[in-house]
Amino acid sequence: MMNYAIGGWRMAGIFTLTSGRPFTVFSGQNTATNVINSLADCNGCTRKDGAALTDPGTGFVFYFDQSQRSKFSIPDAGSIGNTARNFFESSRFVNFDASFAKNLKLTEKYNLEIRADVTNLTNTPTFGFPTTTFTAATFGRIRDTVLSSSRKIQLGARFSF
Repeated sequence: MMNYAIGGWRMAGIFTLTSGRPFTVFSGQNTATNVINSLADCNGCTRKDGAALTDPGTGFVFYFDQSQRSKFSIPDAGSIGNTARNFFESSRFVNFDASFAKNLKLTEKYNLEIRADVTNLTNTPTFGFPTTTFTAATFGRIRDTVLSSSRKIQLGARFSF
C-alpha cells in the first residue's frame, strides 16, 4: 500500500541561470561633442553596484539605491565621462520550470496519470534595464519592464484503458 502512495512518481525540470546584460549610464549632456549621450561620471562606482530594489518612500523599483545614485555626476566640459560603455550589469535571470507526474495502476487494464506542470516555479522576477540617462527625472528607475513570466501551474489527468 505504501508503494502505491509514494511510488511511481516522475519529476523533470529545467533550471536557467544567466548573468545580467551590460548597460551604459549616459550623462544626458553635450560635454565633449555634438553627441548628447556622452558617458556619465561616477565617483567610487564598481561594476557590481546596483540591484533591483523597491524604494520604501515611493514604492517604485530602482536599480541603484539613493546612495549609489548620488555618486553620479555630469562630466566636466570637454570630458566624455569616467564610466566605460557597458560598465554596469543588470539583474541576473533565474528560472526553474518543473513537471511532476504520478502513475496509478488501477487494474490490469486501467491506468491513471496525474500531472502538474509549473513554469517559473520560484516566481523570481527578472527586470529590464533602468532609465540610464543621469539627467532624467526617473534615473535608475526600472519602469514596468519585467522580462520573466509569472508562475503558472497546469494540472492534468490521463486515463488509459
